[in-house]
Amino acid sequence: MNKYFLMLAVVFFSVPVEAGVVELTIHSRANCINNESVTWDMRWNRTYATMSLHFKNIKNQIPTHDIFTGLEETWRSAAVHWNEALPGDGWKVIGLHWIKDPGTERLELIGQTEAIDCNIYDGWWDH
Repeated sequence: MNKYFLMLAVVFFSVPVEAGVVELTIHSRANCINNESVTWDMRWNRTYATMSLHFKNIKNQIPTHDIFTGLEETWRSAAVHWNEALPGDGWKVIGLHWIKDPGTERLELIGQTEAIDCNIYDGWWDH
């Protein structure tokens, strides 16, 4: 029993531990149970904001809804819609990722991500 628990713990926790360890990473996922856009950076002294635009149909030009984290001093700014979509549900996700300059109120757009599938790799280990 302990062997299986250890194996599951390693698999479950290995992705977050790797993401953004050395530098900032950004990514989005769609149709992967959750639709989400995430900004990762293990340096705790940064402030981020993440917006995730969710389109029910890949061809739609207007998002069905969006999720905005607001400003967060964190290592993981995640705009997530939990349990929104299963594989093949046809959602598209566009993520907008901002950083706040220290000592100012200025937000700088650091990147945009787009996904129409689970993108289990995209962005997670890029560092």
